[in-house]
Amino acid sequence: MVTRNLEMQIKEFKPWLEKETENLLQPLNEQGKKIVTKVEERLSDARETCEKLVEEGSKETERGKAIRKAKVTQKLSRYFLKQIDKIVFPEKLSFNELDKLHKDLEKMFSSIARERNAWFPRISPLFIIARKRVDFAFSRLAGSISELGTFLSDDYSKARVAEKLFLETEETLKLLNELGKYEKHKAIIEKKKQNLQKKIENGERNLDATKSSTELDNLSEINQKIQQLKKQVRYNLRHLQKPFLKFANLARGPGHALTAEEVEKLNHYLKDPFFALVTEKTGYPVLKSILKKIERAIDDGKLKLKSSRLRKGREEINAILNKNKLDSLHQNCTHAFSLENQIISSEETQVAKMKLKQLERKLGELQKRKEIVVARFDALEREHTQLLEKIREQKMMLEKSVFEVLEKRVNLEF
Repeated sequence: MVTRNLEMQIKEFKPWLEKETENLLQPLNEQGKKIVTKVEERLSDARETCEKLVEEGSKETERGKAIRKAKVTQKLSRYFLKQIDKIVFPEKLSFNELDKLHKDLEKMFSSIARERNAWFPRISPLFIIARKRVDFAFSRLAGSISELGTFLSDDYSKARVAEKLFLETEETLKLLNELGKYEKHKAIIEKKKQNLQKKIENGERNLDATKSSTELDNLSEINQKIQQLKKQVRYNLRHLQKPFLKFANLARGPGHALTAEEVEKLNHYLKDPFFALVTEKTGYPVLKSILKKIERAIDDGKLKLKSSRLRKGREEINAILNKNKLDSLHQNCTHAFSLENQIISSEETQVAKMKLKQLERKLGELQKRKEIVVARFDALEREHTQLLEKIREQKMMLEKSVFEVLEKRVNLEF
């Protein structure tokens, strides 16, 4: 017939364990109490014999006989008494307390035996009867100490396991209490995380609503238009970039001087063609003046390019100077640039941009706070997992120890 395992909560385990071990521990504790009482009596007897040895030494000293040996006897007896007085008997029996008592008794007995072996032969033949009483008392004490040691290693070993089991139970209950605190803390942090997430989602909605406002929507639209125009300007002037660069270097020398305005504009055409074109007057006169000088430098053989680049460059210069190739593009650029400035400088746009900036800053702060909370939650989660694993290990240890002590199988839950 298969015996079913007992199932119980860890919190219910300690009262059950106390009840189950009562029948096991009670007779052992009674037996231990008897042995301890016997040790205490034997130690008391040894103390009395030592006190009598002190008295006899005092009497011999007063008589003036063998004064030196009598004083040694007194000193030795007082040493014995001092070692005996160090022994403290436990108020409550437990394996650890009895084990400590046993070790203290062995240490005391070893110290007394060492001094006895060293000095008793030197005070011979005085105090023969008193010395025999001391030896007899300590011999009986040694027997009781040995009996206590045997009891601890044999009969009381189960009590040791039981006591360890109680300690493990207390440790497990402490861990469970700590687990409860972790779970409460986790719940608080989780709630903070959820609240912050709601605020972030609300902030994102407000941000999207502000971005889609008429003013910012118009600004975004014109910005996209300008980006397209920038690509078009760069594309239309792509064959002039090399001539521009060559002529900029050439213009530093004599014969091809540029005005200050032309130098500035040429640099702009190299770095930002859209800005250079959009800041030109109608008909882009500065660009045309620069192109004429470049054309003259090419004709004079001063500005040299590879044949393919030279051909494309001449075609581009001719299309701009003689066919007004950039007129439409220039108008579109100036119109878009002017419209962008109007939208940017409007009061409505300034208010919307300020609101957008405030919302972005607030959203950024919320996201940083959430990152801190999430990091704390993750750390708690790791600690919580480690604690759970530790409790599981303790649970398995308790179940194993119960079987060793009571030969009963239990399944503990938490």
